[in-house]
Amino acid sequence: MMGTKSFIYHFGDFEFRERQFSLVKAGEAVDIEHKAFRALLFLLRNPKTLVPKEELVNAVWGDVAVADGSLTRCIWHLRRVLGDDFNEPRYIETVAKVGYRLICDVVVIEEVQPVPGLPSDPTPVLPVPSVPPKWKRLLEWLIPVTAVLVVVLAAAAFWYLHRPLPPLKVTRTDPITHDNHGGWIAGTDGVGVYFNYDASSSAVYMVSVSGGDIQKVPLGVGHVWLWDVSPDGSNLLVRALEPSALWTVSVPGGPAHFITKVDNTWSQSFSPDGKYIAYSDERKGQEGLYVMRRDGADVRKLVTLKATDDPYDIAWSPDGGRIRFTDHETATDHHSLWEISSTGANLHPVFPKWRDPAGQCCGQWTADGDFYLFIAGVPGSAQIWTLDERHRFLSPASPDPIPLTSGPIHWVTPTPSKDGNKIFATGTMPRGELVRFDRISKQLRPFLGGISAEFLAYSKDGAQIAYVTYPDGILWRAKADGTERIQLTNPPLYPLLCRWSPDGLQILFTAKSNNTGTRTVLYVIPAQGGSPRLLVPADDGEGQGEGVWSPDGRRVLYSTSAKDSLRILDLDSGKVSQVSGSNGLFSPRWSPDGRYFAAMSRSVTDAGFNNVTDAIRIFDLQSQQWSTLVEHRGNWDSPTWSHDSKFLYALNDAVPPSVYRIAVPGGTPQRVVDLKDFRFTGAIGGWISLDPDDTPILLRDNGSNDIYALTLDSK
Repeated sequence: MMGTKSFIYHFGDFEFRERQFSLVKAGEAVDIEHKAFRALLFLLRNPKTLVPKEELVNAVWGDVAVADGSLTRCIWHLRRVLGDDFNEPRYIETVAKVGYRLICDVVVIEEVQPVPGLPSDPTPVLPVPSVPPKWKRLLEWLIPVTAVLVVVLAAAAFWYLHRPLPPLKVTRTDPITHDNHGGWIAGTDGVGVYFNYDASSSAVYMVSVSGGDIQKVPLGVGHVWLWDVSPDGSNLLVRALEPSALWTVSVPGGPAHFITKVDNTWSQSFSPDGKYIAYSDERKGQEGLYVMRRDGADVRKLVTLKATDDPYDIAWSPDGGRIRFTDHETATDHHSLWEISSTGANLHPVFPKWRDPAGQCCGQWTADGDFYLFIAGVPGSAQIWTLDERHRFLSPASPDPIPLTSGPIHWVTPTPSKDGNKIFATGTMPRGELVRFDRISKQLRPFLGGISAEFLAYSKDGAQIAYVTYPDGILWRAKADGTERIQLTNPPLYPLLCRWSPDGLQILFTAKSNNTGTRTVLYVIPAQGGSPRLLVPADDGEGQGEGVWSPDGRRVLYSTSAKDSLRILDLDSGKVSQVSGSNGLFSPRWSPDGRYFAAMSRSVTDAGFNNVTDAIRIFDLQSQQWSTLVEHRGNWDSPTWSHDSKFLYALNDAVPPSVYRIAVPGGTPQRVVDLKDFRFTGAIGGWISLDPDDTPILLRDNGSNDIYALTLDSK
């Protein structure tokens, strides 16, 4: 009798097991997304055959409509799993505009799952012995039965003590807010979920754990940021911003109790008994984690951290014996989870060998300590993961985290409910809508069909555009009406702030390089397609911020990302020179007529919390002098020259936020577009561009952002 057929595919260093739905390398299972798995299976069934994009999309997604770039991201993930190179592929070849081809040799082995056969031959008949006495026959029966019973019970006990516990899973996801503003969750008292909206908000808000109206929580402390809710739910731990100090506030509407003055501390957390507070200190020479009594006394340092470390999201274990926190290594922009005992011993990473996905942060234990919930993934694609820490006799806790969520919703601040049956988290589905100002109706109207794209830039002749799709971060070039578009880049490279060369042959953009940590660098890419190349060596020690071509296309003006100042790169000689008097300036813009540089300066007066004065500065290349074009309480952003060089357009977030036009060399800002109730989105937030008629173009937030309750089940 034949069994059910399936196949095992061998290619390169990998073994693809169709029946087990697994990918194996060197005997170890390889993590791979479901969609990428299905794409690989289809390519393996059609080796060395050009598979059109449409055919591969239908094989992976079926009849489900998917966004542009979904297949590109799927193939990018598959290449990363296989260790393949886009430019020199070993496994998957891209045929531009057509599809993909599996180019490696594939060996296929048929696997047969055996089916139980017929009974074996009958047992031969043996001679029947003489019949013993009854007691002897009973004993002869009882001994083997007892032995079998002991073996069965021992096996059952062994299985029970070693059996895998049922995994934690999310069975339902329900929004509990509906205002599309999300929020940064700080904790719950079992009745409500307490959260901050953003750093510019001066209040704390609460929504019922079952959903409903959002309520403002009266505190009486002024401009504050909420950090934690006490374990018994009676107090909020807040940081007042002016002046900077820690307070506890009784809820609802109770008195506030001063704890201590603070400086440069970005995370605080109650101990499980509510008697102590753990906090971080980032003052120079004081960097580290500390614990103090709830009244601010008995301060002790747990550990000294490097000046380049930026600890945040502190959490205590339910038994009070351990503290975990997120460490942001600023030099590499790497976020990882660390643990230390509450006595200051045994500092170590929570996942010393786990590197993918990156961006671990924001962990919290469930109240029983069985599960540790955290976020993993780069911003804009983070999901909720869990570490199962249930302990039983002879069965240690699992060392490997597992994902709890997947899909289009991206998550932050997972907070377990008091009973451990739910997670409260802020979920975002990022999407933007490209809009252009209508001068007749004075309204912002969808542009190019309202595509989700940012950093739109026109070529000098206005015939072509370049833009980056959001949130996938892919650079495209198209005709001015959006047709005949061509993809120019692939993830994980995320281009920012695109600029056409004056001859229309190249596009300049900013992005991170793999070996520059947090610093960004400048790339150029042919407008007709090709590989991006670094404009300035990535090891120059400074990095580059925004860049712009000179009107003749022979030089590039840019800011340094390590230290604000302006540089000019001569493309013919490769020589780099500093612009005189440009220290402290960034976001440079070269006027189309070649006479001026515009740049911004910033003065932060409130430890990073939104009391910022920006000035737009102008450099006259004829007089070689800097002057202040405009300064204002609030943030100036995205200065953009008019095509005749007579005006600068810029964003300002003062109430109401607006697009302004300022005459150059000096003039009073004139409001062009009122942005009241406008919500920005994108890789860097606020951004504007101008069409060939100097009409402002922006990216409006068209996604969703709310607080959700995720129902858990571990049965």
